[in-house]
Amino acid sequence: MACEICGWETESRFCELHEHAHTNLLRNYDAWKEAMNISWLEYLKEIRKHPYAGVWVKEVAETLLASAASKGGSASGN
Repeated sequence: MACEICGWETESRFCELHEHAHTNLLRNYDAWKEAMNISWLEYLKEIRKHPYAGVWVKEVAETLLASAASKGGSASGN
C-alpha cells in the first residue's frame, strides 16, 4: 500500500510522517472547536491556510477535505 499523499510504502492510509500529522490534527481539533466554535471541515480549511502549520499537516488537511468533497460528507474527524 502507498501513502495517499506522497506514495511512500505504508501499511495504512498515510506514511509514518503524514500519519503523525493526521494524529496531531485529530488531537488538536477539540481545542480549536472550543475556542472558535468551528466544524471539522472548517478546522481543516483553517489549518490549510494557517501560516504556522507545517507542510505535512497542510497536506493531510487538503487530502481530508478532498476526500470529504468527493464523498459529499465530512472527512473522518469528530
